[in-house]
Amino acid sequence: MTEEKFTNEEPTPEETVAEDISGEVVNLSQAQVGNVQADLVRLQQSGAQTIRAAEIELYSGGAAQIEAQEVSIVQGGAGAVQAETVDISQGGVGVARTNVATVVDGGMGIAFAEQATLQNSQVVAVVSREVNADKIRTGILLAGEVNGDVEAALDTPRAMLAGLTAGAAIGLVLWVGQLISGRNK
Repeated sequence: MTEEKFTNEEPTPEETVAEDISGEVVNLSQAQVGNVQADLVRLQQSGAQTIRAAEIELYSGGAAQIEAQEVSIVQGGAGAVQAETVDISQGGVGVARTNVATVVDGGMGIAFAEQATLQNSQVVAVVSREVNADKIRTGILLAGEVNGDVEAALDTPRAMLAGLTAGAAIGLVLWVGQLISGRNK
């Protein structure tokens, strides 16, 4: 027997972040809840503090923290997501740690992914083994393989050069400091 929980009532101030919901399948519409735990969670025009589930479908809603196997976000957002796969369409995520990330017409703060597919999106920083891109803008791109149209302020070769330069500069300053302090003794 599958247990489903539904709510579509306007939340009262007491329900805003106080209610915890669990079940096999949880469907929320126009509700604000605290913690949700289920196998499948569907949020429509709703919000939650924390969601833990095997599969999450978030439409026009938001969550502060998500832990799941599969996450789909359409016109919504999340603060932090940890999942096997994350699909975002016209939405955004602050920080994502995932194996496979797909972002279409959306944005991310920081993406840690094995494979990232980004289309017409903006990401502050991408750290990934493989990036497949179509018209993306990013501040920092650290990737083993990049396919497609990427506009990056700091990509992997530049980041390595910046790290080497900074390391050499710091080493030189410390060496000169040692020489100066050695002469004063």
